Amino acid sequence: MRANFWRDSQGTCDCCGKTSKTIWGDISDAGGSHAVYYVQWTVDAAEHWPNVDLLVGAWGDGTSPSDRVHIAIRYHPGLDQFMVIDGPARRDGYKDLCARSLNRDEVIGTPLAQQVFSLLDALWLTEPRIEEVRALGRTR
Repeated sequence: MRANFWRDSQGTCDCCGKTSKTIWGDISDAGGSHAVYYVQWTVDAAEHWPNVDLLVGAWGDGTSPSDRVHIAIRYHPGLDQFMVIDGPARRDGYKDLCARSLNRDEVIGTPLAQQVFSLLDALWLTEPRIEEVRALGRTR
C-alpha cells in the first residue's frame, strides 16, 4: 500500500498565529483505495501535536458514506508514537464522506486496529509531504 497525494492547504492557527498545514490523499494498492487521509499540523509548534484523520472503508462506484468510518489519530512527537483518540471529539466535518466517527474503544483491541495501523504505516512511509512531521519524532 502507498499514499497517493491529492491536495494541501495552509492557514493560520487560531491560538498561536503560526502556520498550520493540511494535506490529504488516499491510501491504496492494486486492489483499490482503502482509505482517505488528512494530516494536519502547526509548523514550529511542538505544543500542537499533529493529527491524522483516516476515513476507512470501501471507495469507488457503488459505495456511499455508509461504507466508511472516521478514525482520529494523534501523533506524539516526544514519544514518537501514535494514539487513537475519540473521533467525534476531533472532527465532525466528514459527514458527507463517512457514516460516523469512531471512539477510541471502538478501534483499540478490535480487528479494525490492525487495519488502521497498517494504513498508518503506509502513510507514514510513503507520503513525502509529512517529512517535517516525521522529523519531529527524530528530534526528541
